[in-house]
Amino acid sequence: LLQSSGFWYAPGPGLADEFVPFISRASPGVEAGASTYRELEAHASAMPGIEFVALRYGFFYGPGTWYTREGDMGDQVRRQQVPIIGEGQGVYSFVHIDDAAGATAAALECPPGAYNIVDGNPSPQHLWLTAFARATGAPGPPRVSEEEALRALGADAVYYATRLRGASNEKAGRELKFRPRPLEWL
Repeated sequence: LLQSSGFWYAPGPGLADEFVPFISRASPGVEAGASTYRELEAHASAMPGIEFVALRYGFFYGPGTWYTREGDMGDQVRRQQVPIIGEGQGVYSFVHIDDAAGATAAALECPPGAYNIVDGNPSPQHLWLTAFARATGAPGPPRVSEEEALRALGADAVYYATRLRGASNEKAGRELKFRPRPLEWL
């Protein structure tokens, strides 16, 4: 089993399935992350005699993760440090940590290949962040322009908020019987 990423897909319409390539030109951090996973998967698939499964996880949420009321993202949102950037149209794919664990166990006995381990309702930043703020007891997130965010937060933050492409979990549902819970704060 190879841990991979379910959120650095090349831009395009709709949700990305496992056949969509990872992005190759993006902001520096996004490009570096996508390149790492692209190389890991290519290396694993080129190993003779090895059948591998790449689990492309979404953003983890749930107990002990970044995305909880008590976690780092909850603290940042309450301090109004996480703005909606531009239109906030970047689409995020999340996965509850318990659902990810269940999918990982199921993957021990599945056909080789890549699987998006993501929730069934990827949502744009302006929707999930507003709902997350409400769930953490914070006021609505501030809004900033892409230009302001580029200066204050950097190119990676702008990419995530405006260009991120959500992923489809259809294959994992079919092959792994993956049935993730709905995102708890939407």
